[in-house]
Amino acid sequence: MKMVTWLARHGETQWAVEDKFNGLADTDLTEQGREQARGLAARLSTRPIAAVYCSTLRRTIETATIVAAPNGLKPLPRKTLHEVNYGVWDGMQRQAIVDQYPDLYAAWVADPAAVAPPGGETGYAALSRSMETLRQIVAHHPEQEVLIVAHKGINRLLLCDLLGMMPRSYRDRLGQQPCALNCVEWHDGEPMVTLMNDVCHVGGA
Repeated sequence: MKMVTWLARHGETQWAVEDKFNGLADTDLTEQGREQARGLAARLSTRPIAAVYCSTLRRTIETATIVAAPNGLKPLPRKTLHEVNYGVWDGMQRQAIVDQYPDLYAAWVADPAAVAPPGGETGYAALSRSMETLRQIVAHHPEQEVLIVAHKGINRLLLCDLLGMMPRSYRDRLGQQPCALNCVEWHDGEPMVTLMNDVCHVGGA
């Protein structure tokens, strides 16, 4: 028997619309983001999901709460699933970061796994904590299906690692749209990615 992990990104936030970096700042979903979550809820409503996990940030809790409702579940927040910590860049628009930190931003773009924003964390650090949590969840739910609602950066890091790709490529090789759905099947503890960045449940997609 296989274990199935559905990995989703939270719905749209206003900071995403404004192209602002959003790490640990606790932003809310837009109404569009809530509608995206309702679409994901409808899509997964017939799946035998045993548990729903998310980060401790409001945008993932709200998304997970909406998606978990048809299954009569409540989300289980885990701090280790929160987004990459962008430090002082959190809440800044991308162009402002380019203007104020041109050399550091260029180095970060070249290798975001190894380079951290001021006061933030590297991709490697974020991958370490989130992958450990993913493995724990998988071990705790043998032969079951679970949903994890996390973040753009975290999902891309996890998928990059599961696919055997270099973590430094997580930002420029893998996409994660708001409320995107990914699927990882686990066979004897080994992962097989069977779905990535699917948004067919999002209105207008």
